[in-house]
Amino acid sequence: MALVSDPDRPRRRRRTPEEARAEILAAASELLTDRRSELTVAAIMERTTLSRKSFYVHFRDRAELMTCLVAPLRRGADEALERWRTADDPIVAGRAALRSAAHAYRLHGAVLRALASAAERDPEIAVAWAGFVDPVVDLGTRTITDAVAAGTSTGLDPGRTARALVTMNVHCLLGLEPDASDAELEALVTTLAAVWERTIYATTA
Repeated sequence: MALVSDPDRPRRRRRTPEEARAEILAAASELLTDRRSELTVAAIMERTTLSRKSFYVHFRDRAELMTCLVAPLRRGADEALERWRTADDPIVAGRAALRSAAHAYRLHGAVLRALASAAERDPEIAVAWAGFVDPVVDLGTRTITDAVAAGTSTGLDPGRTARALVTMNVHCLLGLEPDASDAELEALVTTLAAVWERTIYATTA
């Protein structure tokens, strides 16, 4: 008996490795924002013109896929974090890093909200989400540690404090909508920066 093809499924055609990876990443991004669907390999590949087994030609597992999906969103933030890490004035540089993060969350909020939500129930996605958040925690920990060593902050556990502050950032930044105005974004950055600064440096009072 002849097989009946699905008219809604795209026709398969040959792809370069770069095109195939891009198509799979685009499908995963769409699926992440569709709360009705689970992010399985089968569901991802169903949205592409590629065979299911070709997923493993391009990605080791879903964790690697999610890491690749998040990587472009991290580039601007990583540059801002590096400037913060090497800055003579960590307060000014920290505000600049927050502002860069806010722009990224406003632009890519749908994917980031979906990723954060999925990470709560999916260990592989949690690995990718940690890769997105943990560099900020690490740098925050270093900033607090340096402040304690310099005598400009006392009485704080650097790691736990940084984790708490970054968790606050993420929760607030995930609420930024694509149509949020620059004024709204700047107000949020100012508020978050003030909490960081008063938490870290007011402890010397």
